[in-house]
Amino acid sequence: MSLRDEILAGGFDLQNRDDGAIAAALSVGRKKHVLTEIGNGLVLATIGKDRGNALLDVFYTNPEFRYVKPLLEQGRLDIRDQTARAALDNCAAAGVITQAEADAIKALDEVDDVVTAQDVARALEGL
Repeated sequence: MSLRDEILAGGFDLQNRDDGAIAAALSVGRKKHVLTEIGNGLVLATIGKDRGNALLDVFYTNPEFRYVKPLLEQGRLDIRDQTARAALDNCAAAGVITQAEADAIKALDEVDDVVTAQDVARALEGL
């Protein structure tokens, strides 16, 4: 959905519009995914030593993840990658880690996606 569509669907007063207020309202809870490369240390820091070691043991001992191991060692595993995210969910489903722990690792690539008043003005240009 485009920003313009979000604004139109949001029920904002567009006759007496306040682009700053619209932007603030749309920014609440809005997230985006950015390049975030993780390694062994960040896994351990995020979910703790015991659970992190259990997860890393899966990645290090399962031949399916043989090319993931060097990425983790170098701190270069892109957590935005859908395959990496699915692997975390599969580990949670198998009981290696909890879903909350998988979600915590996946959330490392999330940052606030702030909408500015200028974004609103551009989106509504011509209305």
